[in-house]
This record gives sequence, C-alpha cells and structure tokens, in this order.
Amino acid sequence: MMNNTLTERYRSRRQRLMEQIGGAALIGASGLSPDKMLWDKNLRYLTGLTDKNALLLLVPDGVMVETQETLSGPELGKGRRVHEILFLAEPHEEDAFMEGGGPAFEEVRQAAGVDRVFAMSELDDVLERALLNTDTLWLNTPHVPKLGEPLTHDLLFVNRIRERFYWLSFKNIATAIHQMRYVKDDYEIACLRRAFEIQTAIFEKIMQALKPGENESLGQAIFDYEVKIRAADNVSHGMGDDLYAASIIVGAGRNTALPHYLANNQPIQDGDLVLIDSGVAVDGYSSDITRTFPANGRFTPRQRELYSVVLEAEYAAIETMKPGSTIITAHQAVHNVFKRYGLDGYSFGNCGHPVGLNIHDATMRYPDDREQPFEPGVVVVIEPFLMLPHENKGIRIEDGVLITEDGHEVLAGPPKEVEAVEELCRRD
Repeated sequence: MMNNTLTERYRSRRQRLMEQIGGAALIGASGLSPDKMLWDKNLRYLTGLTDKNALLLLVPDGVMVETQETLSGPELGKGRRVHEILFLAEPHEEDAFMEGGGPAFEEVRQAAGVDRVFAMSELDDVLERALLNTDTLWLNTPHVPKLGEPLTHDLLFVNRIRERFYWLSFKNIATAIHQMRYVKDDYEIACLRRAFEIQTAIFEKIMQALKPGENESLGQAIFDYEVKIRAADNVSHGMGDDLYAASIIVGAGRNTALPHYLANNQPIQDGDLVLIDSGVAVDGYSSDITRTFPANGRFTPRQRELYSVVLEAEYAAIETMKPGSTIITAHQAVHNVFKRYGLDGYSFGNCGHPVGLNIHDATMRYPDDREQPFEPGVVVVIEPFLMLPHENKGIRIEDGVLITEDGHEVLAGPPKEVEAVEELCRRD
C-alpha cells in the first residue's frame, strides 16, 4: 500500500540532494557487506527500495526519454524530459512462478515518487544520453575502497564509463547522503523510538529466561521468535516487516569478553555473566541495545564492582550529550571513569556510534564523524565496554540517546541499575 507521506519524504530528500550537485548521479546499493542486514542504505533513504540491485539516476537538468524513432518531420526528437529514473531488474518467469511476482513498475514508481521506472536493460541507453551534455557523474561509494584488493564490480563499471566519457569528473555522493541521514526527522525518530521499545520487551524476556543450565542458543531462539511474531503488528502500523537489524550476540562466561561473538551455542554456568547485544528495525530504522546480567540472578562482589564502573561510565558519557557536543567528548568521559578505577587498559573500542537505517549509521567519514557536533535529531548509542578475558568477564551496557533542543533523551531500554537487573533476573 502506498504511503503518500513517505512518498513525499523520499521526493523531498532527492530534491535536496539534487540542489547540492551538478551533472548526474547514479546511486545503487554499493558497498555490500557479507552480512545481508548491513548493506548501506543510501538508496533506501532516497526511494524506500530495499532492492539491492536497483539503480537510481538523478539528472538535475533532465534527460530525454521515450524518444520517437522518427528521423525527420515534426516528430523528430520527441520525448519526455525527466529528472529521476529508477532501473529495476526484470523478473524471470521462473522466479515469479516459484516466489510470486514482485510489485509492478508502476507501483514502484508511485511509491518512490520518481518520474519513471525502467527495466535495467534500458540503463545504458538512458545513461549515455544523460552523460553526453554533462561534466560530472556522482556515484555511491559508501565504504572506503581497499587499494590492495581487486576492483569491485562497481569500480569496473566506473572504468567502463571513464573510457568512453573521458571528459567526465567522477565524484562520490555517499558523503552528502550520509550528511543528510545524520539528523533524523520526526518520522525517523518515531521509527527509532518504536524499535528501541520492541527490543526492550524482547531483551527483558531473554534476561528472564537465560539461567544456569540453559544454552546461549535459547537467547537467540527467543529473539528470533519474538521478532517474527511482531512483524505482522509492525506492518499493521505501516512500519514495514523487516524487524531484523543485526544478528544477536548471546555470550556467557568467557564469551562475554569477545566483542563480536556470534556462535551462541555454549552452556551457561552458575556464576556466569551473560551479555546480549542486537537490534531490531522499524521501517528500516535500527535500535541497538546491550545488556550484561548475572545468569543466576545475583552479581558476585567482583561482578557488581566492575558492572557499577561501566554503568557510571555510561552515565558520564550520556551527561555530555547535547547540541554542539560530540561522540569523542562522550568517549573521553568513558575513558576518564575507567582511568579513575585503574581499568582504562581494559576498555575496548569506541564508546558509541550513530544509529538509523544502518545499525552503524552513515559513518563514511569515520573517524571524522566522531568530531561532528551533535544537532537536535541526531540519535547515537552509547556502549562502554570493559573486557577482562583473564577473568572470563566482559561487561557492556548500551542505550540509545536522542539529542534534543536543550540536551538529550535516553530511549527505551531494559533495566540496568544493579538492583533492578537482579530483580528482573531473579531465579527464586
């Protein structure tokens, strides 16, 4: 079903982008990650499409399409000048039979609000005409290319154009789109609020269920089940059905000290800490929450000591968050707390990152983005992490923070105070 408000939002974003560029722009879902949920969402931001094979052509000065074949007379050169064209792969008959047909081109055109939707087979012809009278082509490269690796399909495509349209200047449009994505509008914030609320409810169930004698895999099973049963309700609210934002981490004991542990298949022992980390997505907008809790419902004195330091560090970082501040300022606040307790040598990674259409959102300019001043509408997660593998302990606490006009707002999350965590995880 078409959402006219969303359609206008996509159209407005493209218009803002075209006002910033000259020439033409060809935008696809470049920079694909091995994790199918982590591909860059610049194309989705501009069109709403999740088709990773689609391409969007923007031509601020317009390009003639649907031209007549007539070579003389009043029909010579007749056609339509358009500015926004989506190119989609034509479905194979066998795919349509086995999986059902996708939306018709006209449905896609109306939902995205573009001028035209053509089959991918028409790309070369239209692109040639768009490039003939321009001097700049913008392409979407959201991740830094690696000099020592073979050329990707995207870069081979660039070379093919360069060899023929030798006068063109090539520029990367990803940074401009990421800059637009940095500050969220009201709809994006509503989606993020809902995502954090959904994840909070799911994580509380996992925290209550995981106990000594269970397996880490139970946490993943609960997460998968709860995400799937919420999909229909999410659709009914017009917020999409793709609730998965990232794979879940469920680590117990020594696995809590592994930053990206994903096996999720080891038994949970009495006395273990358990760390869970994941995100859910509402219309593509991703939450990201981490909680660490005692499997038996009671922190040991050492666990309580370390956990309290991480919690203090998170509060110190969040306290810095307001318009004009930065992620690096929050990171320094975390470092200062860890250093005060002689634990700075056990800190891992950055203390936070933006969230949005990607769970690590629009970070083309890293590490420079850590120094970009916050504005109202920016949403960042704060996640101080202590790793003590020699003690079989890792403790991370992570919450979403919305920058407001006069400060910040912490988004929904499960209990994190020591007593509240123990109350939620009581085993008697």
